[in-house]
Amino acid sequence: MSKNYVITIARQFGGAGLPVAERLAEKLGIEYFNRDLVDKAAEELNIPASEILEEEELKDGRRDSVFEKLYPLGNGPRNRQDKIFAAQSHVIQRLAERESCIMVGRCSDFVLNSHENALHVYLYASLEERVKNCIDYLHMTEEEALRVIPKAEKARNNYYLHYAGYMQDDPAHKDMMLDSGRFGIEGTADILEYAVRSYLIK
Repeated sequence: MSKNYVITIARQFGGAGLPVAERLAEKLGIEYFNRDLVDKAAEELNIPASEILEEEELKDGRRDSVFEKLYPLGNGPRNRQDKIFAAQSHVIQRLAERESCIMVGRCSDFVLNSHENALHVYLYASLEERVKNCIDYLHMTEEEALRVIPKAEKARNNYYLHYAGYMQDDPAHKDMMLDSGRFGIEGTADILEYAVRSYLIK
């Protein structure tokens, strides 16, 4: 069994996947990867990451992650998106071979489905909790959150169906499915830390 371990986190939009990954990474002393996978994939293809994400600035200077949620591989031609996905998958596999880490999104459970020492997680929450997280972490208004959530969920499901061949919340491809709204960020990270230390760290 590989000495490296990896946790993949798929999540509903607003399901607090990134805050949970950040806290879990702190607890385990490992790195987590999310948007930086796009940067590394862009480097492999020799194109600016900005051309993939086309990010827009928010009023407070923070990057807007809504575009990323709706278009994980940009909104260019399908053949270009396929090339980006292939490069991104290569980056994910290389990082998982190199070190223990957490992968957030990017069909990483599918890409790493043959990894010997992996925990594939899906985080969900009630609509009320997801709207709250969108307001707290993505600095949206309630109206924006209610408008974006269904669009983002549709985009993620299409993304998964095209590249993985299954929905991101398919329990057949997950080891754990947790309600992050019920347990909170700290509680969800605690549960995942226990699972990792109990079953992955040898």
